[in-house]
Amino acid sequence: MKRIILSVFAAAVTAAWVVPASAADVTFSGQYRLRGEYTNNNNFNDAVSDDSDVWAQRVRLTANAKATDDVSAKITLQDTRTWGATGAAGLLSDSGNTLDFHEAYLNVSSIFGTPVSFRAGRQELSYGDERLIGSFGWSNQGRAFDGAKFMFATDALNVDFFTTTITEAGVAGDDTYFSGIYATLKQLVPNNTLDVYVLNQNSGSSTTQNLYTIGARLKGAVAGVDYTAEVPFQFGENSATQDISAWAFAVKAGYTLPTPMKIRVGAEYDFATGEDTADADLNAFQGLYPTNHGHFGIADVTGANQWSNIQAWSVNASADLNEKTRLFVAYWDFSQDEAAAVGNFTGANDDLGSEIDLVATYKYNNNLNLEAGASRFFVGDAGVGTDDRDWAYLQITANF
Repeated sequence: MKRIILSVFAAAVTAAWVVPASAADVTFSGQYRLRGEYTNNNNFNDAVSDDSDVWAQRVRLTANAKATDDVSAKITLQDTRTWGATGAAGLLSDSGNTLDFHEAYLNVSSIFGTPVSFRAGRQELSYGDERLIGSFGWSNQGRAFDGAKFMFATDALNVDFFTTTITEAGVAGDDTYFSGIYATLKQLVPNNTLDVYVLNQNSGSSTTQNLYTIGARLKGAVAGVDYTAEVPFQFGENSATQDISAWAFAVKAGYTLPTPMKIRVGAEYDFATGEDTADADLNAFQGLYPTNHGHFGIADVTGANQWSNIQAWSVNASADLNEKTRLFVAYWDFSQDEAAAVGNFTGANDDLGSEIDLVATYKYNNNLNLEAGASRFFVGDAGVGTDDRDWAYLQITANF
């Protein structure tokens, strides 16, 4: 199957070169990304060795074809793999590798001369800070949705309406759909943008869920201070007998000193409700389809890396050492709203722990970037063990 996909993509690329230029304007781009990661003491217990190191790479090849001024198509072929994951057999075959279309969609702009556009197919969705809907670019696989989207855009207002299919149950059951309206008001508040949204995930299977998420996000800057605040609420039905009642908020702010190094100092606080066992409702906030990496530190410790059942605060700082080098450092403190077992945390206590992060980025040139980071997670009273966890990575990204 992978050879068929490659052959089709290669044929399409070849055809694009031989078709007259007047028929379509085709451009090509790509990305190669390699990341090595090392983890020490993932289970918070030095007595049981679980150290690991891994190299993972991602290759994306993209073709953009513009048939007319208002009709275009995009196809991105993606190959992801972990070095050596298939053993010796992997050197001689393609077993165990993941090759697929990351994006493949048709786009129609300015329909009938209006500010409305339409997109259908496999596509990334990214809104706000990607706390609820994101492409999860940090992941080797990333995230894309199968569906359709209408986009209304003016100088003052952007409104997207999308509907996607999350699971196709066939004749055996009901499908799961994720749909929403996301609006950005760009001139309502001076020097600010205001996002408002209504999202719905509906599954008609035996574990029926009809989940609504409504919320708002304000982002702005004034006199060197930047800030973002977001508050979503969730309601609906998790089953015929259980209602959903949950909420969350996130607020962050920073001040950039007027110096050549652009030193910024900031702070952040995040909260999301957990499950109250004394309440018959479903109280745990559901994070939907986020890009959580970076929002809750860089270590991605299970239970402390999600906008659900969490209370987290951070102080951080960044600086441009020169035109090519940037440093970022952060401290995080994590606890649960309601003590619950998750990952390597027992649920006997709500104290998850704290984390120190350090990230350095270096722009070698306009096409090549290097990034390195390290973190130490200091396990709290809720951990299954008492020993801290270390994690580090080195990433190389080349765009062409």
